[in-house]
Amino acid sequence: MTINAEREKATAPLLRLTDISYTYGSYLAVNQVSLDLEAGELVVLAGRNGAGKTTLLRCIAGWNQITHGQVELSGASIYEAERAMRRNLVLIPDTPPFYNDLTVMEHLQFIARVNTLANWRDTAQNFLKRFGLTSNQNAMPAALSRGQRYKLALCMALLVDPQILLLDEPFGPLDPFSAHQLWDDLWARRGRGKTVLLSSHQSPLNTRPDRYLFMEGGDLVADGAPDDLKEALRANSNSLDDLLRATIEHGERHDPAAEV
Repeated sequence: MTINAEREKATAPLLRLTDISYTYGSYLAVNQVSLDLEAGELVVLAGRNGAGKTTLLRCIAGWNQITHGQVELSGASIYEAERAMRRNLVLIPDTPPFYNDLTVMEHLQFIARVNTLANWRDTAQNFLKRFGLTSNQNAMPAALSRGQRYKLALCMALLVDPQILLLDEPFGPLDPFSAHQLWDDLWARRGRGKTVLLSSHQSPLNTRPDRYLFMEGGDLVADGAPDDLKEALRANSNSLDDLLRATIEHGERHDPAAEV
């Protein structure tokens, strides 16, 4: 059973995963994961390499057709409400794809047109300024560094302003200043009732999400607020490193089916 330190939910969830599984051939990458995400939550998904984090995000976004289970957005299957899902749920992978023949600004213009965004230019310029891309707005993606490319993907996603934003390892490509800038932007989104789920091995210093989700071997093995998980796991602190280490050690000491 999952180490679950999460408070009871009083209302229907914005996003619900029910026993979802995904296999690559005979390999079970995600194993019967169930969880709810509410509006206005910032949640960090963590685990060792190969734990299933990226696959889970791709399943939530509909990029991978799940083998078993159900993913619901506001009570409707993402496969039955695809148009609403595409507008309200955006995933940025760890290596975002771009059009090689479009400039930075043209990518933002393309996103604005596809999503019929009005009066988007000032907002786009603000995002470019916040992420240090103003001087690169006429550059092609191939001329950008890995960190700059991820920043462009962030600008595109934030311009769309989806209800749910999924980020795969967003802090890895970013310098410390940009990582804090991104965290501040994500926290501000949370304050506006938006939901963020990001996978990460690290987080900016002195930051805490509303919840951690820890995966191991395709299983969701812990879910809860940092302080609640610290108490349940008897961890040294509520930091990501300490909680993840305590979760792994707990799994090694106990039967995986045991409940804390």
